[in-house]
Amino acid sequence: MFQPISVEDAGRSIRQELVGAAECDRLALDCALLRSCVWALSEGKHPVHSLRLLNLAMEVCPDAILGVEDAGYELRARLRSSLEELADAGDVVALANGRWLPAPAREVHLGTKDNARLLVGGFPTSLLPQELTAIVRHHGAFRRTNGDRLAKALSLLSETLDSWVGVCPTDLEAWTQAALEGEYEGFTEANDGTEFLLYAPQSARPGVPQARRWVQSKERLSGRFLGRRDLPFGMRQYRAVEVVNGKIARLASLRLGTGEMRRLRYGLDSIARNPVLVEHETRGTEFVVVLRSEVPRPERRFFAALGRLTVPSDKYYPRTWRFPLEYSAEILKRLTALNVRLTNRSGKTQA
Repeated sequence: MFQPISVEDAGRSIRQELVGAAECDRLALDCALLRSCVWALSEGKHPVHSLRLLNLAMEVCPDAILGVEDAGYELRARLRSSLEELADAGDVVALANGRWLPAPAREVHLGTKDNARLLVGGFPTSLLPQELTAIVRHHGAFRRTNGDRLAKALSLLSETLDSWVGVCPTDLEAWTQAALEGEYEGFTEANDGTEFLLYAPQSARPGVPQARRWVQSKERLSGRFLGRRDLPFGMRQYRAVEVVNGKIARLASLRLGTGEMRRLRYGLDSIARNPVLVEHETRGTEFVVVLRSEVPRPERRFFAALGRLTVPSDKYYPRTWRFPLEYSAEILKRLTALNVRLTNRSGKTQA
């Protein structure tokens, strides 16, 4: 005989089935749902189109089942955004023509003192036996566990942290100087409104955010710079720019990977001896970092795996990351490698 239950109990039951825990953040629940949908439609090997995937996710999403008001256009947009988060975490793979596949299951050892590891791949948590589900913690698009119990039980392959996060240069300044080398070609400024702005930390006030280090006037500049100009139809172009006597004389293409344009700015800040300021403090059991300039993609991915991000509702900055206190050393190590100026909010400044 059927017994009626409350909406809250129904939602708790669905969450329990998807993530093995009664409580988790909304992104974690969306990602668990999408993993299950991709797995079911693809059988782990056949690419599935995003239209079909999102249609199924919409049908079985707890918000839709429980009659939540935004179970329409807003929900579809949210699930699409969650799918991108899942791809960025490495759990699903985006193929050509809007198709998706679950990524192979593997573990990533994060190198922390508590032996934290990520379960990465499209294998849904709901397929795990209960005793293994209980040791997996869902955190946004990421699934964490401690120790090797899960890896041994599932015979997981291991992916290195550098491979998953992305390799970071050991010498930031040398890497930056090499990035500005290349085959420079002559250039003449056009009169079509597409003038280059130059990233010039040597001309900026000490410690200001990177967004305020772009300059239009080149009269007092000389040497090689990162240049940026806006093209028609919303396109933005970056080039290595050589300035002679206050005028752009030559350009070269930048051969940089995903996320490396941001790292290049940190390198230019370091060479100019004008690093950005990054504030941090300890609040109870949390280590808090406040950013007013975004970090490169590998650092952002590492931060997302360990912490929680909060941002203002009406603007991009400041971006406040909160981590369990035991991860502070790993976070500071990543920031130090960017040659930023670390400032403890208690008043102590670190090099």
